[in-house]
Amino acid sequence: MRGKWNGRRWPAFLHLLILAAVLFSYAMFQGGFVSWFLFYSFLPFGLYAFLVAMYPLRRAAVSRTVPARRYHAGESIPVMVRIELPWAVPLAALAVAEEGRKHGGEMIAIAWPFRRHLSCTWPLSLPRGRHQLEAVRLEARDVFGWVNKTASFYVPCTVIVYPRYIQWPPEMVREWFAQGKAARTLAYRRDMAVAAGAREYVPGDKMSWVHWKASARRQELMTKEFDEQRNDDWIVVLDGAASPWFEELVTLAASVSKALMDEGVPVGLLVAGKERSFLAPRRHDGQWQSILLRLAEVDVGGQEPLAHVLAEEASWRTAAGCIIVTSALSAQLAGQLRAMAPKRHIVLYVVSREWGEDERNWADRLRRSGVYVSRIDPQALQTVRQGGGDG
Repeated sequence: MRGKWNGRRWPAFLHLLILAAVLFSYAMFQGGFVSWFLFYSFLPFGLYAFLVAMYPLRRAAVSRTVPARRYHAGESIPVMVRIELPWAVPLAALAVAEEGRKHGGEMIAIAWPFRRHLSCTWPLSLPRGRHQLEAVRLEARDVFGWVNKTASFYVPCTVIVYPRYIQWPPEMVREWFAQGKAARTLAYRRDMAVAAGAREYVPGDKMSWVHWKASARRQELMTKEFDEQRNDDWIVVLDGAASPWFEELVTLAASVSKALMDEGVPVGLLVAGKERSFLAPRRHDGQWQSILLRLAEVDVGGQEPLAHVLAEEASWRTAAGCIIVTSALSAQLAGQLRAMAPKRHIVLYVVSREWGEDERNWADRLRRSGVYVSRIDPQALQTVRQGGGDG
């Protein structure tokens, strides 16, 4: 990729000419060995600086490659830059830098004598998310730094950094399945042949569901209620509200998702962030990659309370269980979870340094309702090992 020249040629020329003129004038007027020695000693360095100032750095060709593999937050990402220079000139120093980055890609100064094809590699450390690497900057200097010219080269490259995760103990996963009052793991379906009961008609109900006998008895429109059998799907819910521990929440959500998938459980993901997103439960091999990608791109800053999201989400009616990952336990959230607990497994993880008296009381009530509740210190998730590469 050709670059845009950012060097300043004429000021460099002017400085060199002034310096040469001063030394030549000194030698002419002063005379003697020392003054002429200074002038002639300056000439090779001055001519070399002139050569660097004339060097067409903008005509260099630059390419960048990042090895194709899965990178997790905190890992070192090797970035290789290949440079093809227009002339084989022995540059005293050629600095290569990732332009505009704050997480690595520091300037690397290298001297290459009479070589046109160059390459260098540096480690880049990026936080979780999708990152667009754009420009690489080259900077050529002479020996004494009299001439300093730069050129930027637009070589775009997209890098996705996935969240970290930890290996969850299998015995703890089995404890999730044993928790709560809901124990059935049958395939979910509605038995449309036999009505289990009747309820009041609400707008949106199909007319074929109207229970005419019950409607005649009650003198109002009634709708049939059918038996619902629950499947073995689980949903992992990530609270996207603003939190100092949001990255730890993402790590925890990835960890519990991986633990469930290792047990062969179909896992879905609900992210209540700036934009609510839902990934339907699946058991196939690509589901883990899909979950990691959603968690890599999620942004903090959800405005809607998590309790409202849980109450409105229709997918809860089909899931055998759900794991809630949040950093704040409130009375509203506790009430919503108690309402959900009789129908499915509920696991609640709260990432927080400490709990007050109210939080402990709400947690005790949830446990009595059959909800698995656990508080996790953020430090325990900050020191986990990195996610397992391509695993």
